[in-house]
Amino acid sequence: MPIRAICFDLDNTLWSIDPVIKQAEKALFDWLRQHYPKIPKQFSVNELAKRRQRLLEEQPELLNNLGLLRKMGLAQAAVEAGYKAEIAEPAFEIFQQARHQVTFYPDVLPVLKRLQKRYILGTLTNGSADINRVGLGDIMSFSLMASDVNAAKPHPALFEAACQRASARPEEVVHVGDDEDCDVAGALAVGMKAVWLNRIYKTPSGKYQPHAIITNLGELERLLQTWESTL
Repeated sequence: MPIRAICFDLDNTLWSIDPVIKQAEKALFDWLRQHYPKIPKQFSVNELAKRRQRLLEEQPELLNNLGLLRKMGLAQAAVEAGYKAEIAEPAFEIFQQARHQVTFYPDVLPVLKRLQKRYILGTLTNGSADINRVGLGDIMSFSLMASDVNAAKPHPALFEAACQRASARPEEVVHVGDDEDCDVAGALAVGMKAVWLNRIYKTPSGKYQPHAIITNLGELERLLQTWESTL
């Protein structure tokens, strides 16, 4: 069946997330030191991460809204340090501003701009990245977060919502992502074509059988051409 749409994961698929989060944490702590210094004196980055993990264990549904999870952790830390919980909102926005300062992998923008001419493009993420804030708003037709459907990948809800937004059947949609357990498993479960973007040459787990394994988006273009030639 012809391919109508392609959806992409974001973090570690279109950009490397670790340096982004590291810089965002630094920006947040610099801001806290200036405005609410008792918080960074009392809590380190690791301690706040452990706090979020405890919250997640107590409320597993927060996995579906990682932004809310982070705000709740900040609110708790603020109260314990003697501030009002409400400061979590501006603190989170400082984090988000830096979190959206991403550096795309070199292959990303050229390929997406070419694919945009032939397919409906969209994004699916368990994170909190906003495509408009990273500069993809003019390329992507839709963007879905786990918080939009109250279910994180690999739950089928996010993938089914993508098909609805693209007005396409699952077999007409390709999903591209870096995570076998979230992206490949979720796409296969609903009948999409699953493409594992394995930029760092991980050894396949063997748990799933993606339709293809690629290491960059240039390979995706060639793969699509091959599939189309067989129709």
